[in-house]
Amino acid sequence: MMKQLVLGMALIFLISVPGCTAQETEFTEVIKKEIQMGNQNGNTLVVKNVFGSVSVEGYNGNTIQLDAEKTITADTKEELELGKKELKLNIIEESNRVVLHPDAPYIDFDGKNLKYNWCNNHDEPSYEHVLNIKIKVPNKLKLNISTVNNGEVVIKETRGTDIKAENINGGIALTNVTGKTKVHCINGAVDISYADNPNSASEYYSLNGDINISYQKSLSANISFKSMNGEMFTDFEVNKQFMRTKKKTGKGNKPKYKYEARPVVQIGSGVVDFDFETLNGNVFIKKI
Repeated sequence: MMKQLVLGMALIFLISVPGCTAQETEFTEVIKKEIQMGNQNGNTLVVKNVFGSVSVEGYNGNTIQLDAEKTITADTKEELELGKKELKLNIIEESNRVVLHPDAPYIDFDGKNLKYNWCNNHDEPSYEHVLNIKIKVPNKLKLNISTVNNGEVVIKETRGTDIKAENINGGIALTNVTGKTKVHCINGAVDISYADNPNSASEYYSLNGDINISYQKSLSANISFKSMNGEMFTDFEVNKQFMRTKKKTGKGNKPKYKYEARPVVQIGSGVVDFDFETLNGNVFIKKI
């Protein structure tokens, strides 16, 4: 019974198909590539998509297996040819890290900080694109996976020490995973289940959507919760409730310190800290 807690080498296939209107044209490219990467915690896979889904599945191997579908849509053949020429899936191979992201003259990607510069002076392209990326990955790798529009972030069967997952307009699903977790979702639901509970502090954020999360019954954590229009529910036994105060240092002309109090529930002996935050969504914390 859920209880409510009262708390505030690439193999490429090319396909050209007619679009959905008399003028619109479409081009699809399927990209397959294998990248050697040892199955160890010190190695990392980074995927920073913009339009389309990212699906990652762990397995006990030493090769990153990429299967991506790129679709370009345009109103004219000339614009379609431009999209075919410009839009690429960039694959950066380093000694202990692989980074994937879309690349084109109008896309400004900061490889050092792994983020896009959206405030650039480039014009919008005359075509549209979608990149749907599927990857089988050595299951102990650290993961940093995100997309922005027209897709979901899905990660399953991984055994690494760190997962970072972000999505703007779509959901996030982590299934049978392990490791320290940082999830940030704007318009979509978050669904997570753990093969082993995280043993490091983790953060879960959804602006407009519920967070459904399942931990192993051995959970021992201090769980803080902040929401404007949501509530938190759990079927774990709660040992105690208290308030936690955080001090944040301001920058520039802002006040030097900001103090924020959050309600906290302790499950088990409270070994690790988990922070949950929503604006318009509930949090459901369940036993496996």
